[in-house]
Amino acid sequence: MQILKALVVIMGVLIVAGFTFLGVELYKRMNDPNRAAQQAAESERAAPGKEPADVTLDVPAGSRIGEIVVVNNRVLFKVTLPQGLDRLYVMDPRNGAITATVTAGKPAP
Repeated sequence: MQILKALVVIMGVLIVAGFTFLGVELYKRMNDPNRAAQQAAESERAAPGKEPADVTLDVPAGSRIGEIVVVNNRVLFKVTLPQGLDRLYVMDPRNGAITATVTAGKPAP
């Protein structure tokens, strides 16, 4: 029985010490001016530009843009080429870069 009481006291002390440690670290991180400046710089880089991006797709004349779907942080859109093929483009909307292109089907003879 005394072992159980000792274990309960030890675990209680560990819990209090853990919460104290978390509180001190949280206080330090909230009041660190270098960390606040670093986070501000990171959020500035992650924020999209104030000017809209001008994106040009390399598709042949006569192509038609079909369905547009937003998936997580990417934009997926389908382009129907003049030959009847479908091409899927995956675009990163933050910078307008095309990250992947998939062409479906075979060209018409």
